[in-house]
Amino acid sequence: MVAGGASRQASVAAALAAVPAEFGIVLVHDAARALTPPELVEAVADAVRGGHGAVIPVLAVVDTIKQVDNSGVVVGTVDRSVLRAVQTPQGFRRDVLTSAHAAAVDDHTDDAGMAEKIGVPVHTVPGSEAAMKITRPFDLAVAELLF
Repeated sequence: MVAGGASRQASVAAALAAVPAEFGIVLVHDAARALTPPELVEAVADAVRGGHGAVIPVLAVVDTIKQVDNSGVVVGTVDRSVLRAVQTPQGFRRDVLTSAHAAAVDDHTDDAGMAEKIGVPVHTVPGSEAAMKITRPFDLAVAELLF
């Protein structure tokens, strides 16, 4: 167990530094996704074991997404067919995750974004609706119903 940092990125970096050297695969998971099924964890790990340096679970975006300007005016509709919502756990070869964190100069909302920045292809696997993120009271109520 390690103390969290001021950001998600700092927390993951601290945890990564504490992982014993003999572990070649690292999964990064949000506690906010408490209902993630074990099968999803295994699918991510299996994809890393299968040769991918970085793996994320994703779900197709089902809502229409609008791009808006700073004044709140719609400037375009984004093609949702190419959009995916990203979940955790995100899986990495340890060397990829270590390199991504070492090279990071900006704040990132996920580790896959750091891997992208250093040119590592990020592979996707199908996500799970059960792996919902619990961040608001409504999410908690839904999670309690599911649990």
